[in-house]
Amino acid sequence: MLSSSIAVILNTDGVPLDLFALQSIPKVRIVKAEFACGENAACVAATLEHECSARDLKVALRSWASGQGWSVTVAPLARTR
Repeated sequence: MLSSSIAVILNTDGVPLDLFALQSIPKVRIVKAEFACGENAACVAATLEHECSARDLKVALRSWASGQGWSVTVAPLARTR
């Protein structure tokens, strides 16, 4: 069964944060992504679908984001079909 979560990713001094960069997120399908960019920072709120548990997703995303020089927080949403 698929689950949905939202991830908020912040970049203040890492790899450029854009839709192309999000394609490397492990274990997910990106449903929606909204970006906000400033002079020295960028962030994205991304709605994700995943088959793993929210806990496993959080571990995978934190490892992935830190490798890019980003920080991330993840919150589960309602389950989908």
